Amino acid sequence: MGHIKISTTRFGEIEVDEKLIVSFSEPILGFENENRFIILDHSEDSPFKWFQSVDSPGLAFVITNPKLFGIDYEFSLSEEVAKKLSLTSADDALVVTIVNIPQNNPGLMTANLLGPIIINEKNKMAVQHVLSESKFDTKTRLIPDDTLASQPSSAIADTGE
Repeated sequence: MGHIKISTTRFGEIEVDEKLIVSFSEPILGFENENRFIILDHSEDSPFKWFQSVDSPGLAFVITNPKLFGIDYEFSLSEEVAKKLSLTSADDALVVTIVNIPQNNPGLMTANLLGPIIINEKNKMAVQHVLSESKFDTKTRLIPDDTLASQPSSAIADTGE
């Protein structure tokens, strides 16, 4: 395996190590033809990353770990999902959620906690795991109103959304 070049709308043409490509055994809901992604940093020290499609230049999701926002985010993974990913240890699992950032009000950003993306960091296999019987939902606010009111608007991440 070596490096490949991928075209992106947001980042131009970039070269990535093929070993870093995340492959879905089942696609993200609503994106049935998208199975390969690469994780790119948004900026240094940002809680956000980009989940860029390898095959569709214009498709990139903002992702994050909800725990970085103080959210108590824990759930059990079924044996079936662990098998799909060849996951043998919870330490090998990277859990991220897709973030929706309203263009006109980034402080109202939400994360889809009901459908996290689980990635086996060893083999780069992934699934979007829809949690059943969960207290989480698809539009969980990342920044509570009381925190937002005390922050200058420049403190809100600019992800270009």
